[in-house]
Amino acid sequence: MLPDDIKSKIEILPASMITEKLLKDEEAAGLIPSMDLLNHNEMFVSRKLALSFDGALSQSYFYFMPDQNKFDKVFVRGDVTSNEIVLSKILFAENYGVESEIVLDTGNIDFHESNYLIAGQENNEFVVKQNAVSFSDQIAEFINYPYVNFVLSSVKQDLITEINSLAENIDEKIEANIFKILDKMNFDETLNKYISENIDTVYYEMTENEVDGLQELLKLPYYHGVTEDLFEVKLVL
Repeated sequence: MLPDDIKSKIEILPASMITEKLLKDEEAAGLIPSMDLLNHNEMFVSRKLALSFDGALSQSYFYFMPDQNKFDKVFVRGDVTSNEIVLSKILFAENYGVESEIVLDTGNIDFHESNYLIAGQENNEFVVKQNAVSFSDQIAEFINYPYVNFVLSSVKQDLITEINSLAENIDEKIEANIFKILDKMNFDETLNKYISENIDTVYYEMTENEVDGLQELLKLPYYHGVTEDLFEVKLVL
């Protein structure tokens, strides 16, 4: 749904690599994990565009073993970012009362023997069939705001302003064209249905609600001793 002149310049990278790429190229902008701002709060952030969730759809999902009261280890795999690492530990402590070890995993999956937090496209194969729990839904419920997962960011303020002006009403455009978009993805029918039924829990525009959600989200690491300072996000209209 972006203009063609933007689409022709898009480069797809693992989410964890995008911030470092932007720091080396001041003529680039990208969707970075919101927790990356903890170490790079000098970057400019769009006040109009982001990727936020507050329901079943998510970038990441939990897969918990059945019939367990407590857990001490969670295997994290896929397109893992600072969000999964930082926020999962806070979520475990607050919602489940456990200090769980986070283990990066690339081995074979066994949902009956281990707990998982899977980020990115690997979820396509499992999310509907394995009783996945939306990471975004858990975070949004915890902070009582949408979970701002990715923010449009750059080291160059003018570039953010330019992109903002080129992506007006993107929420409406995506919802109106969701079936055309899904037809291009070659997902199975069950996953297509799951996405189309829950697309209204994904937000591409930054309203006051998302701005407040981002600010609440960035306070969590400070309150839990992960970071030493609070900071103001450099939002750009």
